[in-house]
Amino acid sequence: MKSLAILLLTLATATTGSAPVTEPVPMLNGRKTTSTEELTKKIKAIADAQKLTGLSMVVVKNNVIIYRNYFGVKNQQTGEPFTDNTVSYAASLTKPLFTYLFLKLVDKGVFELDKPVYTYLKQPIGEYPKWKDLEKQPEFNKVTARMLLSHSSGLPVLRYFYGDSTTLTLINKPGKAMYYSNEGMNLLGFIVEEHTGKGLQALCSEYIYEPLGMKHTAMVWQKEFEADYAVGHDKDGKVIGAEKRTSARGAGSMVTTAGDYGLFVADVLGKKGLSSALYAQMLSPQIRVTSKRGFGPLRDSLTDKSEFRSIDLSWGLGWGLIKTPHGKAFFHGGHSEGWQNYCVSYPEKGISVILLSNSDNFEGAAGKILETTIGDTWSPLKWLSYYDH
Repeated sequence: MKSLAILLLTLATATTGSAPVTEPVPMLNGRKTTSTEELTKKIKAIADAQKLTGLSMVVVKNNVIIYRNYFGVKNQQTGEPFTDNTVSYAASLTKPLFTYLFLKLVDKGVFELDKPVYTYLKQPIGEYPKWKDLEKQPEFNKVTARMLLSHSSGLPVLRYFYGDSTTLTLINKPGKAMYYSNEGMNLLGFIVEEHTGKGLQALCSEYIYEPLGMKHTAMVWQKEFEADYAVGHDKDGKVIGAEKRTSARGAGSMVTTAGDYGLFVADVLGKKGLSSALYAQMLSPQIRVTSKRGFGPLRDSLTDKSEFRSIDLSWGLGWGLIKTPHGKAFFHGGHSEGWQNYCVSYPEKGISVILLSNSDNFEGAAGKILETTIGDTWSPLKWLSYYDH
């Protein structure tokens, strides 16, 4: 009864914007909890030392938001603090939510995970200007949604890093290796919109935002967000600007709040948003990660002797996966100029942390924040290239 009451109150506060329910935050080892006051003091010290312009933070326990706080400012020029309704750019934290949407459509029989995606298109792939280069790639006909969602399609992170920087080509055979790919997620988003006849914004609202009460989240910019939004900042604290996307992209067009994203993660942990079979597949390894890094110059350096084998680093559907002494965990980052985000969940412990930052200094602080908050030292921040700068 206590858990139900807390859940109802938490959902209510997410809607009204009033102060959230707070509980002591437990460490993963179960030996200690940290009071909200003590945790706030420690995180503030880290944020100040690392010169974070701003940070929105949520901790979820047993599907309930138990801690939500803000540090720094949403705009260095105005000095305005964050509120519960301040939207931030999610960047690649869009990908797990888009994946969740797609899997819901699979549950409804609209799509299949293992059917070649070209079969869902109304025209041959060569008829679409953005994707026309794939017509010259015979192996593309083998690419499935499962491959796109697990980054094993052979498509690159972005075409701009390869060849003449404008031609889209496969950099490996489909299903052969894991290459993090914005191109793949954006292609699948395009296919979803064309096949269903609905935009990603409308679909996410119908299947995720509205059912979960995520009132400050959208795939494209909404006019009501103009009243309260954060802007990105560089390492020197200079304003870069806001992200106000007018077209939806599965790879990363979403804006959200830490509280809203916490509601999404809580729903994932609750295991009620998908069939049990699809839920299991989402959080089961689809392909092992063998690259030295996920991003940067080493992103294509594959090796069988990966230093991340000790945590069984792999990719499920939409989420990265690791194994730790505290059970399996799923994670995802979000990076763009002026914006850096991270989310990690430990299902067996019922604990998740969501971090949204409008500062390019976040990556240097992330490890300290995670360890201080829940004792997480297993998140693959090195593979995510957090320490390469």
